Amino acid sequence: MVIRQVKEKQWKHVYNQITTYGGTAPLSLQFDIEINCNGVDYIFKVQPERKRKIIALQAMSVFPDGKEIDTKNYHLIEDNLMLSALLETIIYQGAGKRRP
Repeated sequence: MVIRQVKEKQWKHVYNQITTYGGTAPLSLQFDIEINCNGVDYIFKVQPERKRKIIALQAMSVFPDGKEIDTKNYHLIEDNLMLSALLETIIYQGAGKRRP
């Protein structure tokens, strides 16, 4: 888990990006955002908090399963440096899913 406080002048844009591009379950405070970074798809789970803070809860890399069509494998990202990098991507580039 990684926590960042966003600058006041950036907060509205970052919050709007998260709520626009992130999916959420009913009664859940976390948003799932799909990100493509260096050709790898990620599902990034974040939670906006009070005082302009964003918590990066976890991330999973998603890749096709070679055995069956339209099946996927998931790998949990346990490295806090990677969580931090994905969070910085959300803060500084927006939450829209981008392809190279």
